[in-house]
Amino acid sequence: MLKKFLIYVESTELIWAVITDAGDPSYDVAEKVREVSGYSNNILDLGDTEQEEITNIYHILKYCSDNAVDIPYKLAFSYSSSTKWQDKTREFNNRVVLVIINNIEAYLTKVGIDMGLDENTKYNITVNNGQVNLASENATINATQNNGVDIKKIESLVANIVNNIDSIALNEEKQQVEESLEVIQTELTSSKPKKSMINTALTGLKAIKGSAEFGAVVIALIQFVKLIIQ
Repeated sequence: MLKKFLIYVESTELIWAVITDAGDPSYDVAEKVREVSGYSNNILDLGDTEQEEITNIYHILKYCSDNAVDIPYKLAFSYSSSTKWQDKTREFNNRVVLVIINNIEAYLTKVGIDMGLDENTKYNITVNNGQVNLASENATINATQNNGVDIKKIESLVANIVNNIDSIALNEEKQQVEESLEVIQTELTSSKPKKSMINTALTGLKAIKGSAEFGAVVIALIQFVKLIIQ
């Protein structure tokens, strides 16, 4: 299950951008794992800031996965006074794994607010049997046109993406973003929007790699548009 979690984290551009932005771990991860391993009373030092917690926890989990470290028996011992390994593992997940999940959610939500998105837009990462999902909870859509589209909201979301377009390295990809946004705006404001064209444009946007801020505003636009065309 840990491997599935890490594969999702590393393959989801928005989450991966948050982790890479957090930088290198603040200590030698291998040494820290050795200090805590076994029947000791030590627990992991996660860091002093949210950024340190994100990078330290990710690299600890990555090290354990790559080196076949048995977390329940090697790292979770001191996380619960219970004699049951299931309880120790549950507490390890609550006090370590859940910390990185909560920090990433908070970071993405903050980025969205900084970019001018609705303060009620929050990001949620859910884990169920190794399957991970990232989504945003969007505020209520207020229709201002006869086809139910909030034009000002669309314009605001598009502007947020344009303002972060410089984080994209390739000029061809910047052009693809601009063309996708033009299609989305044109179709959504038409009397008979073509869902196939909108979906193609959204797919094009999702394929572009940019900063964490760029990824956050793209997801906000995608979630908003899908509520309209569903």
